[in-house]
Amino acid sequence: MKKKNRFKPQKTGFAITGYILMWALMMAVAIVFTQALRNSVSYVFIIIVSVLPVLDLAYVFAARASVRTAFSCSTAQAQKNEPVTVELSVKNRSLLPVPFTEVELILPDEEGLHSVSAAVSASLSPLGSYVYGKNVLFPYKGEYSCGIKNVYVSSLFRFFRFKIKTDKCKSVLILPERITLDDMPTRYVNETSAVTGTPIKGPDSAEITEIKEYVPGDPIRNIHWKLSTKAQELMTKHFGSENGLCTCVISDAGRYFDVPEDKKNDINEYCDDAVCELCCFAVSESLAKGRRTSLVFTDGGRGGVINKKTFDDRAAFEEYLPAYVCAGLSSGVPMRRLLEFADEGEENDVICVTARLTEDTVTALCEAQSVNRSVTLIFFEPGSKLENPESAAKTNTLFISELLSANVNVRRVSEKELGYEKK
Repeated sequence: MKKKNRFKPQKTGFAITGYILMWALMMAVAIVFTQALRNSVSYVFIIIVSVLPVLDLAYVFAARASVRTAFSCSTAQAQKNEPVTVELSVKNRSLLPVPFTEVELILPDEEGLHSVSAAVSASLSPLGSYVYGKNVLFPYKGEYSCGIKNVYVSSLFRFFRFKIKTDKCKSVLILPERITLDDMPTRYVNETSAVTGTPIKGPDSAEITEIKEYVPGDPIRNIHWKLSTKAQELMTKHFGSENGLCTCVISDAGRYFDVPEDKKNDINEYCDDAVCELCCFAVSESLAKGRRTSLVFTDGGRGGVINKKTFDDRAAFEEYLPAYVCAGLSSGVPMRRLLEFADEGEENDVICVTARLTEDTVTALCEAQSVNRSVTLIFFEPGSKLENPESAAKTNTLFISELLSANVNVRRVSEKELGYEKK
């Protein structure tokens, strides 16, 4: 079995291939020899050449009905960069050999940005089968389609080829990596609705409302070690609301960076993943503190519509996470417009996550900071993907200074902190 990287799909269900020209040449030679020799052997030869396409067509009809395929994925959901095994099996259920069979697969491209067509060719013996397996890596979050789109069966002399539509595709949901950040600047609104600059470390300011079994992603500091020892399994403490306060997390991701068509640069997808992972961290941390938390993000797959979803606990957020992960990249929405969705609710604190700072973004964040609300910016710097990272870093430093002077909390996140420096 051989895998082809370049593959041109056949548009019609049935095609006469270029090999038919070989038959035309053979027919011309047979006619010339028959006219020249005029013996029984030459007549037999021209008869055989004449019926050859008919026999080949009958053969491909029989072969077409005998080929069966199956496709499977090791999992329907995985984290990015986690190997997913895909397996294709091709079987010949007849006593005729089918030497020219091609299976059109739908798999992620080399950059992992899109699903593209690739072909696997197999030579099937009578009642034979082939199995093709591959470990596929998905470097970016989202929903990918993998499977068999079409099967191509060629005749014995390859004069004709049939396309059989199968559409045996499976969806694979790739989730973002779950991260944690240290030294997060925190500033909360107290009971009198005034912003205080004293950080509240941990959830100690809230009351324990219940104790549940540990769920992956729960803060380690919330584990009830004494009770876990008795129960022989990890138990975590869950806290009540911090004086009924709320948090709004804004995901600012989109196709903000212009990428020339002749260059392979995945900076927009790269930043979208980083923003998503940082937003998941911010939402989870806020919910772990007992705060009612909202998530605001744009969905490019639905025409750039802005979504806002509110969660009361981590279970609700984890249930909604696939919808956020599958949101397509939009053309970009101004930060001022996203902040309006925070104003619509009763959020006391706003956390904005972005990978690009502009003058308009900085101005909108400074204006959003008020006596009754705290604004925090989590900023990811995609240095390795920028053409001039030194110049961008200097500009970002000036913007961050302006934000800090306006009393906006800023957490600058490097590629190394997210483990992106190896990509």
